[in-house]
Amino acid sequence: MGTREVELRHEWGHFPLWDLGTGDDIDPAGLGLPPSVVERLEAWARRWESTFALDDPSHRRVEDFVIDDLGRDGARLWRALLGLLPPAEVTVTYVHEDVRYRTPQELPVEWRW
Repeated sequence: MGTREVELRHEWGHFPLWDLGTGDDIDPAGLGLPPSVVERLEAWARRWESTFALDDPSHRRVEDFVIDDLGRDGARLWRALLGLLPPAEVTVTYVHEDVRYRTPQELPVEWRW
């Protein structure tokens, strides 16, 4: 069995983790993550849910800086996942605003801390 490819990204009405092999979203609680990390992932997804109107997804209900904050928070969660999930078994990428990050060095400098 090969390495499982997981992606952290937001999509309305779904868990924020995706199995790239199957295309299915993943319940973070099923990955053996600490409950605090699962809670942070769920809270991050809920914050994303509140940023757009579902009847008009092209219209943001928040300022751009809120989206940037969500991106930064997602990067923090991604770095936590990189440290918690065994790299020999799981590779994790992060997507924000249609940009895919494969290594922390690819993140905007201000998101690396």
